[in-house]
Amino acid sequence: ELLVSVAIFSIVMVMALGALLSLSVAARRAEALKTAIDNLSFGVDSMSRAIRTGSNYHCGSTGVDTTPQDCSVSSSAGANYISFLGPGSVGQIYYQLDTSACPGQTAGNMGCIERKVGAAGAWYPITSPDIIISNTGYLFHVIGSATGDGIQPEVIITINGTVQINSKQSSNFHLQSTVTQRIYDQ
Repeated sequence: ELLVSVAIFSIVMVMALGALLSLSVAARRAEALKTAIDNLSFGVDSMSRAIRTGSNYHCGSTGVDTTPQDCSVSSSAGANYISFLGPGSVGQIYYQLDTSACPGQTAGNMGCIERKVGAAGAWYPITSPDIIISNTGYLFHVIGSATGDGIQPEVIITINGTVQINSKQSSNFHLQSTVTQRIYDQ
C-alpha cells in the first residue's frame, strides 16, 4: 500500500511540476510582450508629444524639410519620414522608419522608428530591438500643414509590426494614432 501511495503521489507531483513550469514559461512570455508593448507605447507617446507641440510639418523626404508639405490619407499618399519645427529653440525634429540598420536586430528582420534633432544630428532608435516595424503602408500622413489654409494641422501615425517574444514566437500589432497641433492654426 505504501508503494502504491508513493507512486500515485509521485505521478501527481510530476504533473503539478509540469503545470507549474508551463505557467512560468507563459508568464515570462507575457512579461516580454508587455515590456515590448510598453516600450512601443512610450515611443509613440514621446513622438506624439513632440508632434503636438511642433509646427511647419513636412511629410516625406522630398523638398525642403523646413517648408510645410502635406501627404494626406485622402490621396493615399503617405511617407515614412516627417520633420517639423520643434517648440521654442529646439530646432527641426525628424522621425523616420529605418529598415536597414536598426541596432540589436538581425539582418532580414529589421525595422525601427528613429529620431534626430537638427539637420546635422544623429539618428537614434526610439523603439527597442524586439519590436520590428514593417514597411507595409506608410508611417505618417499629414493634413493641413500650411499656415492659413483653414485646416488645423493633423498627423496620422500608422504603425504595423511584430513583437519578437523569443526565437520561435512573435506577435503582430497594428497601431494608429492621430495627433493634432496644439497651437490653433489661423
